[in-house]
Amino acid sequence: MKTVRQLLQSKGSQVHTIAPGAKVIEALKFMAEKEVGALAVVDGGRLAGMISERDYARKVILLGKSSHDIQVREIMTSKVHTVELRWTSVWRS
Repeated sequence: MKTVRQLLQSKGSQVHTIAPGAKVIEALKFMAEKEVGALAVVDGGRLAGMISERDYARKVILLGKSSHDIQVREIMTSKVHTVELRWTSVWRS
């Protein structure tokens, strides 16, 4: 089994971040620019959550809200699970 470190080495380990006070439209533009589907939300150097295209679709578009008016903190997923680089994973279907 590969460790998380090995998986990241093959995929790339760069993590793109955004502040919780940024507007959702800024997050969407940044995700498009970096060609990623999610960003880590960092507040004061600590992980505060994640914002993803799914968060945007479900919490903005489907509710008829505007990405220009809403801050990232309002739609981010705040319960984020983390792993250590030395951990391995067993996938079960």
